[in-house]
Amino acid sequence: MKKIMLILPLVFGLAACGTPSVEDLVDDPELLSEVLAECTEKLMKGEEVKTEECQNATEAQKQILNNVMKGLLGN
Repeated sequence: MKKIMLILPLVFGLAACGTPSVEDLVDDPELLSEVLAECTEKLMKGEEVKTEECQNATEAQKQILNNVMKGLLGN
C-alpha cells in the first residue's frame, strides 16, 4: 500500500505536465507568452520548433487575432 501512495503523486505530476492545448493557451496569455518565448529560443538555437507545443502556441495566436478582428469589425 505504501508503494502505491508513493507512485500516485508521480503519475499525477506527469499527467499535469502535458503539452498545453490551444484552448489553454488562448485562456492564459501568460502561458502563451512563455511558450512562445521557449519556441523563439529553440528557433534561435537551430532546434526543432515543429513541436506540438509550438504549433499549439501558433494556433492560439491565430485564434486570438481572429477574435480581436471580429471584435473590431463587429462580426
